[in-house]
Amino acid sequence: MTDKRMLVCILITLAAMGAALSAHHSHAVYGDSTVAMKNATVTGLIWGNPHAILTFAVKDAKGNAAAWSAESGSPTSLSRIGWNRNSLKAGDAVTIELYPARNGARLGRLARVIFPDGRVLMDSQNRNAVTQ
Repeated sequence: MTDKRMLVCILITLAAMGAALSAHHSHAVYGDSTVAMKNATVTGLIWGNPHAILTFAVKDAKGNAAAWSAESGSPTSLSRIGWNRNSLKAGDAVTIELYPARNGARLGRLARVIFPDGRVLMDSQNRNAVTQ
C-alpha cells in the first residue's frame, strides 16, 4: 500500500471515530430551554459511568406522581464541581431544572438541582440554564 493510500485510510478512520464521539455527546434529543419541576421528590441517584442518572417523582395536576429521569455528567466531572454519591438521597424535596426530551418522554438532561435552603447543584455540562 502506498503512503498516500495509508494516509487516506487513517484520515477516514479518524473522521469516523470523531463522528461517533460527537454523536454520543449530542444534546439533540433534548429541548433548547429548561423547565423547572418544583416539589420534586428524589427517588434515586445512579452514580455510574458514563453518566450519573437522577430519578425523581413529580405530581401532576391531579396529584398523581409521575416518574422522571435526568441524565447528568459523569461522576468524575460532577465530583469536580462539588457533587458526591450522597449529594441527593431518596426522599429529598427539591426543584429540578432540566432540558426535557423533545419526544415528550419523562426524561431530560439535568441543568441544576435547587434545595429548599437555596443550595444549588449544577450539572457538569450545563448549557447556561435559565428557568422558563
